[in-house]
Amino acid sequence: MSDAPSRERWITIAIVALIALRIVAAIVLANAGIEKDDNILGGDGRRYDEISNSQGTPYRDFDVEYPPVSLALIKVTHGHDRVATLTGLIISQLALDLACVGVLWWAWSKRTALAYLVLSAPLVLFPFLYVRIDLLSVFLATLGLGLARRGWERSGGATLVVSVFAKVWPAVLAPVLLIERKVKATVTWVVGVAVGTFAWVAWVGTNGPDQVLSFRGARGWQIESLPGIWFHLTDAQRSHVESGAWRTFATMPGWSRPLLTLLSLSTVLLAWGLAYRRRRAGGDDSVVYGAAPLVCVLALLVFSPILSPQYILWLLPWAAIVAAAGNRVQARLTLAVTALTTYIFATIHAQVDGRWYAVGPVVIRNGLLVVMLVVGLVQLARPVRPEPSSGVNGATASPSS
Repeated sequence: MSDAPSRERWITIAIVALIALRIVAAIVLANAGIEKDDNILGGDGRRYDEISNSQGTPYRDFDVEYPPVSLALIKVTHGHDRVATLTGLIISQLALDLACVGVLWWAWSKRTALAYLVLSAPLVLFPFLYVRIDLLSVFLATLGLGLARRGWERSGGATLVVSVFAKVWPAVLAPVLLIERKVKATVTWVVGVAVGTFAWVAWVGTNGPDQVLSFRGARGWQIESLPGIWFHLTDAQRSHVESGAWRTFATMPGWSRPLLTLLSLSTVLLAWGLAYRRRRAGGDDSVVYGAAPLVCVLALLVFSPILSPQYILWLLPWAAIVAAAGNRVQARLTLAVTALTTYIFATIHAQVDGRWYAVGPVVIRNGLLVVMLVVGLVQLARPVRPEPSSGVNGATASPSS
């Protein structure tokens, strides 16, 4: 017992140090000349400027691959020139990243916040996460579940609705509300998504959802996806830029997208079915707030025709929750994935050229994602064993502890 205050003090010191590292990384990034045309870190910022400078109605008069809430952030961070846009983007994403830390601390535990900072630390070494907008959906999804867990059901359900219209992926998190019997949150989510979708379609027709779900009608496999990296290995010279991403020479067959969607949704349903059974058998709530969401997001990534480096951010809150609950296997795998993803992004030019030292890590990283998916499903399927409480603020033993 005497060691507890000292341990908590060291956790706080580690959190402060890792937050300071992020702030320094953001400052360095803002002064690194990323506005130049040949700088890969500023690539998405140039696309955001293009969208903001386009005339007419988004989705109707020009294509946009981002849902309305993300589009709003793109508009808000748009500056008078590229430097101003990237600066606004960096500030917004750093704020959202630190807000995720705060939500995990408040809604789960200090250890969960530390786990998030540790697991994402490699990404800060080449901080592309601050010049992309994916932290918006990550923060909203984390806040939505955190509010619901703390008893703010309507606010949690509404926040999860907003997260879906920032990026579509948080939709797979909604079953946690049913399993935890958050009736008000569930009703709020269902009604909110229905109303939001109706409003979106009424505004621009089905063009909006179609452009988002198809990434502006792209047909090639993105070279970092599980199928794409193999096509890229066979003929890297024929890979090309399509809809803002490097795509393979091989186009996706008409049946591939429906099949991948079916595989993703089937895995998601299996994960939530296993989570429901485990929770009812006495599993702690890290099963439904961490383990199952982690598996569901992994299913989306593994069975996706595009796997951009920033998509790895989607995993982090749920991996942090299971890591804080004692799941060392998934924690180590996640740390390896974030480290490899940072290297992959930093060597993107060599990857495009097909160099083995850049393509090989993509194959390994993708293999680790598959391993994480399989491990997660196996852990969810295991019978619950009575164990003493060892967590903080409700986070106890994980499915693999």
